[in-house]
Amino acid sequence: MSDQHFDQYNEFARREIVTTRVFDAPRALVFAAWTDPEQLKLWWGPRGFTNTFETCEMKPGGVWKYVMHGPGRDFQNEILFVEIAEPERIVMDHLSPPQFRLTAIFEEMGSRTKLTFRQLFATPEVHDGVKRYAMPGNEENLDKLAEHLAARVFNAGPGTGDECVGFYPGATTK
Repeated sequence: MSDQHFDQYNEFARREIVTTRVFDAPRALVFAAWTDPEQLKLWWGPRGFTNTFETCEMKPGGVWKYVMHGPGRDFQNEILFVEIAEPERIVMDHLSPPQFRLTAIFEEMGSRTKLTFRQLFATPEVHDGVKRYAMPGNEENLDKLAEHLAARVFNAGPGTGDECVGFYPGATTK
């Protein structure tokens, strides 16, 4: 690797937060939890936070506006969906400060799913300003997702109404 490529890689690494988790749930179920607004609002955000969705247009070019209600404070959020590639990847731009690109990659591991959650910030300074709360917040967010998925996997099955079919337009997951 040339020095120029190394410097570019190092600069990129200084702007990114990467969180990885393996869930005991099939990829279709994990992807659906991200793309079904009714599920998403149940687990999105750190512990102690709830959400009110104004709009959630789950499609490339669609907008997601919501308020995240935290302890003693509300946070307005606006996101633009850049890419939704079922069941492999979701890319979105967080347009509210702090601005970043979030890429969620869903990898099938038999009956389990590996999620890689990447947040790329515009500058190392923005990254450094949020990492002290974003990193533990991401872990709490994925803890809540794991709990949500565990309840759905436990309760899922034929005839339960939870077969994980058609959670967003175009979905054919089973």
